Amino acid sequence: MEPLCCFIDTSALFKRYIQESGSDIIDDIFENARMIIISSLTVVEFVSNLKRLAEIDKLIDSDTYDAVKSEFFRDIADGRIKLEPVSSLNIVNSVNLIDKKYTTPIDSLQLAVVSGLKGEYGNISFICSDKKLCGLAENEGINVVKAG
Repeated sequence: MEPLCCFIDTSALFKRYIQESGSDIIDDIFENARMIIISSLTVVEFVSNLKRLAEIDKLIDSDTYDAVKSEFFRDIADGRIKLEPVSSLNIVNSVNLIDKKYTTPIDSLQLAVVSGLKGEYGNISFICSDKKLCGLAENEGINVVKAG
């Protein structure tokens, strides 16, 4: 059974738009979840990583870049993906996470946002495919679904 409310990290979100290991898990979540949330930071990280695939790694062409980016923004515009703003409290909490254990700024902010959403949505699942980030989330008592 898929979680009803999901916060998706960039590493897992990519699997919706670029077929790779774990894409089937993300497809199931998009089909069955009641609510899918990303942080506003994920928008920037997603587009930056997509652009890297096109310009630096040369793994996708410019047409694919444009198509994937358009589909991503259409999911947001259609309400399929809800944006959660990064707040001042999230920033303070991310610093507290870094004080406990070294974490990259983006990962600590993602963890702070999903932790904050636990109070609002209760049984929220963190969908992630980054092994280190999954472990950090589990250590914070966050329900993790590994996507690849």
